[in-house]
This record gives sequence, structure tokens and C-alpha cells, in this order.
Amino acid sequence: MSFGRLKRWYYRKKYREAFERFNWDLDLKKRVKDSCFVVFDTETSHTDFKTAKALSLGAFRLEGLNLKLSDHISFKIKNPVQSLESVKVHGILPDELKGGIEPKQACKEFIEFSRGCLLVGYFTQIDVWVMRNIVKEACGGVFYPYYMDIVDLLEVESKIPTLEELTKKLNLPLSNLHDALEDAYMTSLVFLKLVKKHENLPLGRLPLRV
Repeated sequence: MSFGRLKRWYYRKKYREAFERFNWDLDLKKRVKDSCFVVFDTETSHTDFKTAKALSLGAFRLEGLNLKLSDHISFKIKNPVQSLESVKVHGILPDELKGGIEPKQACKEFIEFSRGCLLVGYFTQIDVWVMRNIVKEACGGVFYPYYMDIVDLLEVESKIPTLEELTKKLNLPLSNLHDALEDAYMTSLVFLKLVKKHENLPLGRLPLRV
């Protein structure tokens, strides 16, 4: 049993219903090109992801390695901003969050949208961690999904490129927008290009994390 499967077995046994409500199994023998992926991005209140609050989320669902622009979710999340760091980094003003959805609703919508799919992102550990905080604090659950970081598909020699640098390198279209949904879209394009050579492999052969 891999470390990831062992970790999920432990949390399923420990938390039982709280685990089952917010996590799902994947068919790791299914070919990559026949699998479902949810590529997502979050914007957070500050850079310490262990204590950061999610302020917005954007995600696209890819079926059969096909991206449909209509198959997405995007929302801001009501959270009190304790500093101006989020304004500096994301340009999100505290007043903008007042029209967002409650964390409990954000938790439920994201889980419903993502269920059955492998989560994908760029430096995904940060996004998974802040969603784990929402699931725990707002919905009383635990969140230990299979996920993947597209950085693990790169042949990186030294410095890991930014998402924008990687997009340019792969000759993909750039955007002047840098909100969660747009970053999820750019990440989707990068993922589709990088995962192409693995499309006939079983899903479990990808560099999965938990």
C-alpha cells in the first residue's frame, strides 16, 4: 500500500462519517484520458497557508481531457480580512467579500462540484490546505483528497517557474486577469499540455498526493 493510500485509510478509520462525507475514492486503474479532473485555484487572506482564509475560488472540471468553459464554478467567500496583505497580493477589498457566499456554502459547492474527480492545481498544497480548513471549520468534516500538482509533471532543473512563466514557455495564451477563475483556466491549459504524454497510463501512475 502506498503512503497516500495508507494515509487515507488512517483518516477514514479515524474520522469515519466525517471522512466519507467530504472525500471520495478514485479508480486508479482508469486511463488518464478517461478520467475526471477538477483544476482549481484559491486566493487567500495571507501567505501563511496554515492559517490563511480562502477569499475566493475558481475551478474547471475536465472530462476526458476536454475543457468546457461553461463547466466551472467561481465565487468569493465571506471572511473577515485582518490585514491589507490580500489587497496587495490579490487586489481583493474587504467590501468585496461582503457579497460573497458563506464558508459553509463554499465548502458544500466545492465538494459537490469536485466529487469523483482528481484535484489538480499549481502549488496545490496551498489550495488543498485552505479548503481543508474550510471543510473542518465550516462543515465539521475532514478533507484528505487525492490531488496532483502540475509542478510534479515538470522536468525542473533548478528554479520552479511561475504559472505565467510556464504558460509563456508552453506557448499558451496569457491573460491580464489574475483572479482565481482565470488562474484555474491557465492552469487547466498547462495541465492539458503536460499530461498529454501520460494520457494512456492508469491514473494511479500520475504523481498523486494526499
